[in-house]
Amino acid sequence: MRMGKKFNVITLIIIAVFTAAGVAFYFLAHYLFEGTTALIVCLAGCLAIAIIVLIFLRGYVTKNIVQPLKNMHTNSSAIITEISEGNYNNRIDIKTGDEIEELADNFNQMASVVQERAATLKDVLKKEQNVIRSLTMLSEMMGFITSELKIESILQTFLEMTKNLLKVEDSGIFIFEGEEKELKLFKTTMKGDAPVSLDCARAMLAGPLGKAAKTSSVLRINEVAAGFPPDHPAVRNFMAVPLRSSKNKMSALLVTINKNGGFTPDDEDTLFSFAFQAFQSLALHEEIARLAVTDGLTGLYNHRAFQEQLSEETNRAERYFKTFSLIMLDIDHFKSFNDIYGHQAGDHALKEISKIIRNELRTADFPARYGGEEFILILPETPVDGALIVAERIRHAVAEYQFMSESSERLLLTVSAGVACYPDDATPKEDLIKKADHALYFAKGRGRNAVCTYQETIAGIIKKIPEEIDAILKDPELRDIEKIAHGIDAKSHYTKGHSLEVAAYAIMLGKNLRLEQPQMESLRIAGILHDLGNIGIPEYILNKQGPLTQEEKSIIQGHPGLAEMVLIKYPLIDKVLPAILYHHERFDGKGYPLGLKGGEIPLLARVLSIVEAYQAMISPRPQRRRKTREEAISELRKEAGSQFDPDIVKTFIESLQEKKGGSEQRASLD
Repeated sequence: MRMGKKFNVITLIIIAVFTAAGVAFYFLAHYLFEGTTALIVCLAGCLAIAIIVLIFLRGYVTKNIVQPLKNMHTNSSAIITEISEGNYNNRIDIKTGDEIEELADNFNQMASVVQERAATLKDVLKKEQNVIRSLTMLSEMMGFITSELKIESILQTFLEMTKNLLKVEDSGIFIFEGEEKELKLFKTTMKGDAPVSLDCARAMLAGPLGKAAKTSSVLRINEVAAGFPPDHPAVRNFMAVPLRSSKNKMSALLVTINKNGGFTPDDEDTLFSFAFQAFQSLALHEEIARLAVTDGLTGLYNHRAFQEQLSEETNRAERYFKTFSLIMLDIDHFKSFNDIYGHQAGDHALKEISKIIRNELRTADFPARYGGEEFILILPETPVDGALIVAERIRHAVAEYQFMSESSERLLLTVSAGVACYPDDATPKEDLIKKADHALYFAKGRGRNAVCTYQETIAGIIKKIPEEIDAILKDPELRDIEKIAHGIDAKSHYTKGHSLEVAAYAIMLGKNLRLEQPQMESLRIAGILHDLGNIGIPEYILNKQGPLTQEEKSIIQGHPGLAEMVLIKYPLIDKVLPAILYHHERFDGKGYPLGLKGGEIPLLARVLSIVEAYQAMISPRPQRRRKTREEAISELRKEAGSQFDPDIVKTFIESLQEKKGGSEQRASLD
């Protein structure tokens, strides 16, 4: 019953009772008493009845109004306190059937609305916090991408941020290239004894992950997942999000694994929002990085990238006691090919040979264009025998390939290759390149379209050294060293007497430079042996009439290194070898084999370069006419400061003016 109606009924009852009681007391009092006494008794009775009614009324009001209101006040205060503490579940329980119960119900409804709004606000706040975290991480990621060059380091940071963003146990990423989505790289935060191989990654893609990658659809599974290799860590749930760059040059599948409570649609939105933006920057960075390290014509790595990779591979091999090999490839007669068929045909040939090279290599191998028509390949953890097989495969594939000219004429090309192995052949990276280069020249000397290892070059050159020369070089005193000069100069009739005359001029100049006796002896020996590397150069090149081709020049420029290969095993050679090895360096740094400059060039090498050049100029050569003494001196003055040390040139010219010529100098060797 409504409270108003209750009060109306109670009021009527009280009035009725009070009226009836008053009338009853009035007649009773007049019946029993008279006069004033009857009036007093009547009033006293009415007062008593009024008191009883008031007591009843007070009890009724307390029970039905006051107490429910107190309960409502107490409960509402408690609910407000709990709401401020985040508890929205308590309610006021009043069953009075009147307006107070309705008031309590209204309060409860209000509390429910507050609870719903608080839950909504909490979700919004949580999403807002996730967005802020995501944006903060994205900002950090962008900063890291712009400051880091290595893609693997960027990916590792990207995965760690992804892992922290969703609070998952692990994350991983598959990187694909091209429209065909060829798997190029897999990276994960999972810890293991060894990095996950591409074969293992491909095994993972054979299951549901592969479908997600192909269909570019998000995969969210909150149950024990199948389709992973048997040795893969347990997967309770996972989410895979496909990503791709503009023009679809690079795509990826980002996988997050094992989240408490499973993955939600909000997790999907959060991850995609972060990963999509980060991946676009990552892909752009990778494209820029790729252009920076890629040869524009062939698509192979460029020279700078090769040098960096070789340094890393050398350090890794040294740290973990690993082996790797270098293959240096050169296209045979490529200049003539360009001259005959044009540079467009030559460029096309370079591209096709680059494809052949890539097809014959593993993913872990590193192919680069070394320069011009030369290529160089790094084969990690590959001994020389394995590298020889790879080089032969490439050589055979190129020889079998039919190149096409602009007029659709079928053309044939061949390549020659040299192989050197770390650490068997050399340990410093510069020496390893040099050894592969020597092996390449040796292969060309065999008639081209051939493959040669560095060990074969050593064996081949040593075989060309007569036993008597070998015996002389083994003598610690090198007493009969002058006899070797005849064997060296016999390779070409143009160089007869060259070695002894160079040695004579060197002694003359050394005296005027006031060199000490040990330096003079080293200079004498270096003068005699400086062309020992010519033993390994084909005679047709040494005796060729007319100018040499660039390829032939390169072969001749390898003679100091060939001399080093021969002499390295003999005693007393440490003091002589630098002069022989670097006597073709230039004072301005434009010489070979290392491009040393100024004082970087050993003193004896600077001396030897001047006297050797002078003797060559005043001697007949197949490529040019013999110069007069005055013309040769004029050439020395012209090249002082660029090709030659100017101070030593000055001293040498002064020495020549004091002497008559080379014939007199030979006597001073005795």
